Amino acid sequence: MLKKKAKNLLDEVETLIGTNASFEGTIKTDKVIRIDGKISGNIYAGGVIIGETAEITGDIESNVILAGGTIKVNINAAETIQVLQSAKIFGDIKTNSLAIAEGAQFYGKSSMAIKETINGAETK
Repeated sequence: MLKKKAKNLLDEVETLIGTNASFEGTIKTDKVIRIDGKISGNIYAGGVIIGETAEITGDIESNVILAGGTIKVNINAAETIQVLQSAKIFGDIKTNSLAIAEGAQFYGKSSMAIKETINGAETK
């Protein structure tokens, strides 16, 4: 079951990288991005939704992350990360709140975030 914060994220998607799309480079936005395709590069966004068909190589910094695909990155979320059952994460996670669904694969280490700023938003 999705937490309220992640459910609201679905309604706020501004940018979409579709299933058949691929992108190389850095993505920066203070809005929500949904990724269903392939990304090779870093992502800096207000919110990130990673669909189960997504493949990401690079680092992600955001306020809220909903992860469902294959992610070969380090992830830093100021507020929360929700790892769905379909996710395969190969990298480290740093956040204030972490939820990992049964069946998800996570190969790395996790740590609680300290007070910092991501995309201009100060964390608690």
